[in-house]
Amino acid sequence: MSILLEIKGRTMKGKSLGRSIGFPTLNIAYGGEMSGVFVGKVFLNNEEHFAAINLGSRPTIDNKKHLCEVHLLAWGGNVSEGTEIRVELLEKIREIQKFQNFEKLKEQISRDVEYAKHFANF
Repeated sequence: MSILLEIKGRTMKGKSLGRSIGFPTLNIAYGGEMSGVFVGKVFLNNEEHFAAINLGSRPTIDNKKHLCEVHLLAWGGNVSEGTEIRVELLEKIREIQKFQNFEKLKEQISRDVEYAKHFANF
């Protein structure tokens, strides 16, 4: 399995929008050109986790901030702000798109997470 891109960074506080719809994320700054929704791996505290990852802007929310937003597929813990993580993008699921409302975004995130779980054999 080849790695499309590797990103390293420290987690930063977000607005907890993902958490509010059932998909909490770890967020790190990202200023690169690549964007989309991906399946990937995250290395956190010497552990490897599969994840669904949004990389780039968030057109349904604010269309400004470029982030790497990571939803760990099997995680129930908390991560302190400033924790260093490494993200490996493994497969692109889709392009970033703007949804007509937050509910449509939530439905698509559910499909993205299901795809990532299938990819990871969950």
